[in-house]
Amino acid sequence: MTTSNQQIEMKGVNLFQWRSFKKNFLKLLVSNDPDIANFSLIMRFFMFMYLRMTAENYFCYYNGKRAGLLSLRTKKGTDAFIFGVAVLPEFRKKGLGKYIMDFSEKRAKETKKKFVALAVLNSNEPAVNLYKKLDYKFVGLGVTPISISLDKITKSKSNSIKLETILVYTDEIKNLFSDTVLSQIKAVSQNDGVEYVGENRIDDYHKNISKNISKSKYRFFQVLDNNEQIGFLFCRNKGTTKSCSVYLHSKTILTNELLSYLAEKLEDLIEDNENFEKLVFRIYCHQAAKLIDLQDSDFVRDSTLDKNLMYKKI
Repeated sequence: MTTSNQQIEMKGVNLFQWRSFKKNFLKLLVSNDPDIANFSLIMRFFMFMYLRMTAENYFCYYNGKRAGLLSLRTKKGTDAFIFGVAVLPEFRKKGLGKYIMDFSEKRAKETKKKFVALAVLNSNEPAVNLYKKLDYKFVGLGVTPISISLDKITKSKSNSIKLETILVYTDEIKNLFSDTVLSQIKAVSQNDGVEYVGENRIDDYHKNISKNISKSKYRFFQVLDNNEQIGFLFCRNKGTTKSCSVYLHSKTILTNELLSYLAEKLEDLIEDNENFEKLVFRIYCHQAAKLIDLQDSDFVRDSTLDKNLMYKKI
C-alpha cells in the first residue's frame, strides 16, 4: 500500500527490502530501547519473525529518499499497535513524525480498530511530547524497576503483611487480579483506559500467569494486609536476581515501608540453596512517583528504563 502527501510517501516493505528494514529498525530503535538492546541474537530473530507475520511494515520517504519507518500490528485485538516508529535524524522537524502517526490512525480506522497504542521510554521527551500533542494518553501500565540488595533488607519487629502462595489460578483469583489491575488503570486513564486494557491486555496477563504459575522459576503471591487482599506479586528468578511485578489495588498506597515489608517477606521465602543477590520490584510508574524519600533508603530506582504505554481512542 502506498499513500502520499506532496513530498512524503509511505511504502510497504516488500520481500527484497526486508533485510534493509531490519537493519534500519535496529539502527533507529534498538539504540534507544534498553530492553531490545539487551536481546540475544535468537530473541531478535524471533522478534523480527513476529513483526513479519503480524505487522504492516513501511518505509517513509521524503522527496524520494528513505527517511523513516513504521511497524504497525493490525491483526490482533481492537487496537492497532505501533511496534516501531522512527525518523532519521537528518529528516526530523519536517513533520514526518506526525505524518506517520496520522497514517497509523488512518490504517487503524481502515482495519476497524478502536484504539492506536504504543510503548515509549519516558526519557524520549520529544516522542512523548508529540504523542501528547496528538491526544495520546498514558494507560497506566508503565513500569519502573526498583531494586534492593538482599544484604540491605532489614527485619522489622512485626507487621501485618503476609504473602500467600497461589498454586492454582482459579476463576476467583483471576477476577480479583483483574479488579486489582483495572483499578490502577482507571485511576490513571479513566473508563477509556479500562476499556482498552480489558479488550487488549488483561487476557495476556491471565495467559502469562496461568502458563507460568506451575514452573519452578515463577512464584505467584496474593498480598494480604490484616488478612485483607491488597494486591499480587508475580515473581521470576533471573540469574542472581528475583524480579517481582507488583500489582496493588488503587486503594492501597505504596510507601517505602510497604516496599520494605514486601522485600522482607520475599527474603523469608527464598530458600537457602537459592543464590540470589538482589530483588527487583517492577512497579507502575505512577505509583513509584508517589514514593517519598526513596533516595534516602536502600532501594534504587533506575528511571532510565521507565517505559509507558500510551493509547488513543479513535
